[in-house]
This record gives sequence, C-alpha cells and structure tokens, in this order.
Amino acid sequence: MWKVMIADDEAYIREVMQNLVPWEKLGCRLMYVAENGSDLIDKLEMNRPDIVITDVKMPKTDGLTVSRHINETCPEVQVILLSAYSEFEYARMGIKYNVCGYVLKTDIFDELPLAVEKAVHNLEKQQTELLNSLKEEGGGSEPLIQQMENYIGQWYTKKITLVDMAEALHANPSYLSRLYKMKKGENLFDSINRRRLEKAKEYMVETDMKVYQISDAVGFEDTGYFSRAFKKYTGLTPKEYRNRRKES
Repeated sequence: MWKVMIADDEAYIREVMQNLVPWEKLGCRLMYVAENGSDLIDKLEMNRPDIVITDVKMPKTDGLTVSRHINETCPEVQVILLSAYSEFEYARMGIKYNVCGYVLKTDIFDELPLAVEKAVHNLEKQQTELLNSLKEEGGGSEPLIQQMENYIGQWYTKKITLVDMAEALHANPSYLSRLYKMKKGENLFDSINRRRLEKAKEYMVETDMKVYQISDAVGFEDTGYFSRAFKKYTGLTPKEYRNRRKES
C-alpha cells in the first residue's frame, strides 16, 4: 500500500479526504492528516510518505513551500496540490517543483481519486525503471552509493539539498534518492538526520553548548524541529538526555 499524507487548514476538506476517499481501492493507506504545512513537513521528515496532498494556501507554511521542500529532499514523493478556483493559476506555479497533479476543491470528489491514480502510476513506473536500471548496472551502483556516503559524511552538518548532491555526483536527483532507499533500506534524509542526531548526542555529553547551538552545529535550521527529532530518536528531550548522561 502506498503511504499518503495530507495537509489542509479547512476542517471540512480534511474530513472529506479522510472519510470519503476510497484509499484502499486506490492501493493507498492514509497515514497522517495535518492542519498546516509546517506540521506536515515535520511528519514527513519522520516517516516518509509516497504521496502528499496539500492545500496551496495555508497558515505558517503554504503548499508551494511544502512542494519545494519535497522536491529538494525527496523528489520521488508525488505531490498533489489542492486549490480554490481563484488560486488555480497560483497553484500552477508548482510545476517547477514537479507537482504531479492539481485538484480544484469544487471537484474534489471526482478529481482527487483520478489524481491519486496518476500518482500511483508514477510511483509504479519509478519503481520499474529503478529495478531495470539496477539490473543493467549489476554491481555498478555500489561506487555511486559510496560517493553519496562520502558526500553525506563531509556535508551533513551543513544544509544539504538533493539537487546539490546530484550536481556534485553528476547524477539525477530522483534516481539518487530512490537508489539510496533501495540499497540502504532507509530514506536518504533519514540517514542524514540520524548522523546529525548522533553528533548532537556527543555534543550533549562532551560540551556545555546550548541546545540551539547544538542544533545549528549539526545542520538543523530550526531548533524546535531539532528538539522534536531528538526526542523521537532518543525517547528524551535534549535537556533530559543531557541530565541523564550527567547522572550516569
């Protein structure tokens, strides 16, 4: 089953998508429903979906910002934009972020299932192309994986985008992301964040740096997100982790 996440600030639209879309018949499982883009980005960093459905205009973080983030970090994820009629031209701007579909909210009952079917088709096509490519290469992809690991080791404390990595390695961003997941068994940016959090644990024990300083030092741009990621990874807040290690 393909994993789906949704973000929309209108309760009615969220309810429609939760209860009236035949997710199982579409080969999908609805994982999470967010009220804004910021919440959605936090969740997809922790548990990567295959399809994201997001409203264009939302408080805090809008749908185009979500689309740009996904395009930079996990371009294989299929994005469907929801839009009111007056915003439809604005939604078309998402084409530069490789958005796979647009759905007017007035047509959501008819058009959303079709957009999801298109996203599923794209995912199946990606999967087939990757498998065929790996068969053709044999073991030829291993040096590329090692180059990715080296790049991560060198730059994980900085802001890394998939586009930057692809340019440095002369490869396609989407291919790199899919290849890494298939070969390593985890998403590329999950691996990057794991390295960051392991380094943060060292800083917690070996230095007196403040939490925001550690967050910045290991490559997180937002201290709040760093703290949430740290707790999910260790089961403790940064402060709790530091105190327990000092006690032991």
